[in-house]
Amino acid sequence: MHKIRILETASFRRTIGAAAILAVALLSMAGFLYRETVGYLTRQIDDALIADARSFANSDPASLPARIQKALADDRRREKAFGIFAIDRTRLAGNMAALPPILPGLDNPQTLTLSLNDGEGSTSEHVRIVSTSLKNGNLLVLGHATESVDEIREIIVRALLLAVFPALAISLIGGVVMSQAMLRRVEAVRRACSSIMQGHFDRRLPVHKRQDEFDKLSVIVNAMLDEIERLVGDVKGAGDAIAHDLRTPLTRLRSRLERSMRAISDDGPVKEAMQKSLGDIDQLLATIAALMRIAEVEQSRRRENFSKVDLGEIVTALAEFYQPIAEERGLDFVVACQPAALVDADGDLLFEALANLVDNAVKFTPAGGRVGLELVAAPTGSIVRVWDTGSGIPAEERGNVLRRFYRLDPSRQTPGTGLGLSLVSAIARLHQFPLSLRDSDSGGLNVELFCQVDGDAEVA
Repeated sequence: MHKIRILETASFRRTIGAAAILAVALLSMAGFLYRETVGYLTRQIDDALIADARSFANSDPASLPARIQKALADDRRREKAFGIFAIDRTRLAGNMAALPPILPGLDNPQTLTLSLNDGEGSTSEHVRIVSTSLKNGNLLVLGHATESVDEIREIIVRALLLAVFPALAISLIGGVVMSQAMLRRVEAVRRACSSIMQGHFDRRLPVHKRQDEFDKLSVIVNAMLDEIERLVGDVKGAGDAIAHDLRTPLTRLRSRLERSMRAISDDGPVKEAMQKSLGDIDQLLATIAALMRIAEVEQSRRRENFSKVDLGEIVTALAEFYQPIAEERGLDFVVACQPAALVDADGDLLFEALANLVDNAVKFTPAGGRVGLELVAAPTGSIVRVWDTGSGIPAEERGNVLRRFYRLDPSRQTPGTGLGLSLVSAIARLHQFPLSLRDSDSGGLNVELFCQVDGDAEVA
């Protein structure tokens, strides 16, 4: 079960979304402020230009140049741009160096870049201008520099940058802080769930005093776990009790049949029937023993026997035990054992699990086939692989064969309890070793038990 990174948390993504909404809101507000402020100042300039243009147009054309020059002389901020031009575009008065290329009317003021000559030198300015015709046919062009409007624009842009970037930075920092707090709670839930998956059904999700929505959900899940623990306990208790109660009378019955069979001297049908009955009783006892063994493993009663285990020794012992059996059945038994790191495990349980896998491979592989037992070193542990050239297990059945008493149709006539792979799965879960079933390269089944050094994984 991998750990969640901060960038993958829902709280961080929501913080980013909130920061984006905040940025859009600030941009919208700044845009509105810019439009209203700049628009207001521009309208003020336009109204003043139109009023001056109408006033100048209605005055005596002969005295107008003097008025223009006086108005420019009184303009201490150097914001005004006036000009009187003849029909041939010659400048007659004012500080405009030349007639503008565009002459907007009184009803359509425009902003142009003009060259102005104030007597001290020429400058290029952004000017809001209007134009109109005088009584003598000359053209009057009035303008006002937009420097103040440009300053307002720069102020708004700076204010926007100073507001948006710190707000985004603060939002990101807040998102990281909230995500870390959320990750701590998720990690606590993950550890509790991992412990429950390992068989500690008494563990519960943590609940804090603040009783937020996370705690309310944990309370509901804990109540569900209480009910699950009760039901599982009832089912397992009933199954274990039945298995335990059946073992004693079955053992007594077997003893009586064995004594009675020894008392019969001939080999008649009665003795043959008693021998078959003994075989059936032995199978029942084996099934009961397997059930009790699985219950013992699933309840994690064997973890006190964990120690550092050499998988190479287990594989070597299995090879020595099953080599003669495989040769007797006409199978080629292949063994490959690489040096591997020690793992924290119960050696007896691992031997039992791997013995079940090898026994199944030998049992279900026809004569002339091959069975393999391999130990392969891995970066974080070791892989024990058992493969064969038998009929294999269909992909859709591989999850079912790990259940108790489940047997494939072709194997129902083969002696067995249908609990071998269930025991293997229980031992793998106890050790937190991933168990995988897949097709073998040789056409049969390939079973791998990944014995991790850290032991922090789920059973596949």
